Amino acid sequence: MIYDAAVSLTEKLQTSLPIKVQAGKEFLKTLKQRGEVANPDQEFVVEHVEYSGDMGGIMCVLASDPEEKEHYVVSITHLNIDPDHPLAAEVQRYQRQRTRKLMLQHQGGFSAELLAQASAKKRKRSSGFGR
Repeated sequence: MIYDAAVSLTEKLQTSLPIKVQAGKEFLKTLKQRGEVANPDQEFVVEHVEYSGDMGGIMCVLASDPEEKEHYVVSITHLNIDPDHPLAAEVQRYQRQRTRKLMLQHQGGFSAELLAQASAKKRKRSSGFGR
């Protein structure tokens, strides 16, 4: 289900380019680690959007200034989309779903155990419907 939603959202985003965004917390941390100025109010422009599968999700190619040659490739989950953009609510919904899914995958403990057990259960073979 999330795959279809992600592909659909990617197509919608591609038709509405360019999109103004700001860096989220993780992207700001990455900029700081690279020794770059990490201004949370700095606007970036999404120039290209691509769905990179379940591992990467929706990826965005950014440029802070159209005249600059350096571009960033960032997951849409690490960006804050302009709240006035027509797809802002749909992007935020995708971000919440993707973040929740990633937390469950990387979280050790009860939730992860339940997910592993649910997928590992063997089903009893039966012959025919309802038997």
